[in-house]
Amino acid sequence: MTGTPRWRLHRAGIQNVWHYLDAEFVLTGGRMVLRGTNGSGKSRALELLLPFLLDADRRRMDSSGSGQVSLDRLMRVGGPDSGNRVGYLWLELAHTDGVADPARFLTLGAHLRWSSSTGVVRMHWFSTDRRVGHDLPLMDGDRHPLSREDLGRLIGPDQLTDSADTHRARVREQVFGLTDARAEERFDGLIQLLHTLRSPDVGNRIDEGRLPALLSDALPPLSQTTLDAAGAKLDEISETRALQQRLERGVADLDRFLTAYRRYAQGELAAAAGRARAAVRDRRRTERADAA
Repeated sequence: MTGTPRWRLHRAGIQNVWHYLDAEFVLTGGRMVLRGTNGSGKSRALELLLPFLLDADRRRMDSSGSGQVSLDRLMRVGGPDSGNRVGYLWLELAHTDGVADPARFLTLGAHLRWSSSTGVVRMHWFSTDRRVGHDLPLMDGDRHPLSREDLGRLIGPDQLTDSADTHRARVREQVFGLTDARAEERFDGLIQLLHTLRSPDVGNRIDEGRLPALLSDALPPLSQTTLDAAGAKLDEISETRALQQRLERGVADLDRFLTAYRRYAQGELAAAAGRARAAVRDRRRTERADAA
C-alpha cells in the first residue's frame, strides 16, 4: 500500500446472522466486489456491515433508503425455530504506518442476541486490536457463537458497550481521528456520504451525469454555528469594503487639496522670486548711482 498512512478496510465477517453461518470477506487494498444472482445476499451483506458497523444506526441499515431492514426479523429468519440466537458482525481495519505490511489492526464488531420470547435483538458493540480467526475466536469448538460474557473475558469488559453513541464516538476518534469541536458534525457528514454512495442505484445516477448533484445531496446541512460564522465573515467583508471606500474618498479629497495647494504654493513662490529679483535690481541701481 502507498500514500498517506491511514486505516483501510481489510476483512469483514458475518456469523450466525440471517442466512449467514460463518462468512468472511477479504477486502484487498480496502476494496471488495460482491458478485451473485439477485437474492443471493449481496445487498444484505453490505447492509449488515457498512456503514452499520461505523454509525451503529439500526434505522438506516436498508441500502435502498426505505428503512424496512430489521435486525429483529433478520435474526429470526434462518435461525432456530425456538430458543435464543447469538450472532456477530465484524469489520477489521489495517493501518500501514507507511510500510508495505499492516503494522496495526483494529476490529470493530457487534454482538447480537435475539430473544425468541420478546422477538427483539439486544446489541453490544466492541472494538479491539485482536483479530478474528487469529487471537479472537467468536465461535467455540462446537461452532456456537460466544456469549457476551465470554467475549468480554477475551477482549476486556471495558471494550464492550450497549450504547450506539459510545460506539460512534470510539469510531470517530480511533478510526478517523476526529476530536475537535466539530468532530461530530464532520463525522455525520462522512456517514451521510457513505449512505448515499452505498445506494444500489448510485451507479446509474453517475452514468446519467448526476455525480455533482449526488455528492451535493450527500453533504450534510450546514450547522447554525457555521452559518453564523459565515455571516460574521460577510459582515466583516462589508465593513472592510465600506472602510476602503471611505479611504479612497479621503485619498481623492487629499489629491484635490494637494493639487490646489501646489498651484497656490507655486504662485506664492513665483511672486516671492519676482520681489527678490526686483530688490536685487534696485540695489544694483543704487550702488551705481552712489559710485557716480
